[in-house]
Amino acid sequence: MAPPAAPPVPPSEQPPGPKQVKAETPQPKLVRDPVKTPPLPNPTVALPVQPPEPPREEAKQAAPQTTAPPARPAPPAPVLSSGVPTWQGLVLGALNKVKRYPFAAQSRRQQGVPYIRFVMDRNGRVVSSRLERSSGFAMLDNEAVNLPRRAQPLPKPPADVTGDTIELVVPVEFYLR
Repeated sequence: MAPPAAPPVPPSEQPPGPKQVKAETPQPKLVRDPVKTPPLPNPTVALPVQPPEPPREEAKQAAPQTTAPPARPAPPAPVLSSGVPTWQGLVLGALNKVKRYPFAAQSRRQQGVPYIRFVMDRNGRVVSSRLERSSGFAMLDNEAVNLPRRAQPLPKPPADVTGDTIELVVPVEFYLR
């Protein structure tokens, strides 16, 4: 009777590693003392240099169309400031100095940009002020309408701005940080 067969080897989850091969040890080579000959000089050979060939007509064909959208042109470069403040900039600066964010609107996290229209005389005195476009919040709109009266006298208009009264429409920004 034959002895029982060994159970089959269960498959391993690890991939088989590299097989080991016995490295052969290099055998030292016998070097005989050759007759020394003087080294030959390296001759330099000048090869004619040809200019590169122009691209073939086949290579000049346009690239195939892609599915990518065409590139948009770059936005125009910013215009450098002359450093001289404009009269309108001075008026906006004077308004911003006295602008107050209403506490109740701030605590309710209300933000917006109301536009106001106001009329001023040549001496910088505000004649009238009214709401041009609402921010959507009454507290912000009321603060914007009252702003020009608190900021007076505003900067006087330059000579090139004509008329006894000047009418301006300005945005008043109320944003939380």
